[in-house]
Amino acid sequence: MKINNDLILGLLFFGLAFSLKFLPSFDIAALKFFNSFLFNSTFFIYFTEFGNGWFVVALVIPLLSFISFTSKTMMHVPMQALILSGIYIGLIVQIMKEEIFPFTRPALEVIEGINYVEPIFRYATFPSGHAATIFGVILIWLHLGFQGNRFPRAKTGGIINPISRLITFSVLGFASFVALSRVIIAAHWFTDILASLGLVLILRSSLSFAKVYYHLMEGNIAKYFSYFLVFIAWIGIIFFDITEYF
Repeated sequence: MKINNDLILGLLFFGLAFSLKFLPSFDIAALKFFNSFLFNSTFFIYFTEFGNGWFVVALVIPLLSFISFTSKTMMHVPMQALILSGIYIGLIVQIMKEEIFPFTRPALEVIEGINYVEPIFRYATFPSGHAATIFGVILIWLHLGFQGNRFPRAKTGGIINPISRLITFSVLGFASFVALSRVIIAAHWFTDILASLGLVLILRSSLSFAKVYYHLMEGNIAKYFSYFLVFIAWIGIIFFDITEYF
């Protein structure tokens, strides 16, 4: 059952990330490797913000919900399901970063040859909020849209639906690139990204519970609340500096 695989894989990823925190040479080597792909600072300044909760609510979630609504290969995933998931993930990440894990960001280390991109963060790092947000929204969207099946099969012949495969690989590739951009701009360590993926997989396993599923998918109050948050997110993007989220 795939949901059990989510839990097991999530625990493995998170445990591995936590263990590697005690091998700083690994994180430094990974940081130097990914930072070498910083081909254009201006591009990454904007691209990495696709993991920013404000941008995810304003842009990514409405787009994903619309894609699932118009797709013939997916179930419709309402915006509130992704927005509520993002809120819960964000709260858990903040508690873990501020109250549980004392790890610091690369900006507090003296690392030769690293190019940092503004804004430079110097506070808690583990796990990454940007990475957890984009991974969470994408992975939960895929699970709900395909009802737990990563590649639904066509009605005839049992052949894997090529559109489903294209959608899955495209959004997973996008989420991974956004998450890794946090390491490319030296805002996070690679282990922070790995921990975020593990955390999201653990949380996604909760979708096996019917009450959790219906809490995300049903309810007019949550639906109208999600519309309100999308509006507020756009106000924040247009009129305020929201780049310091997470």
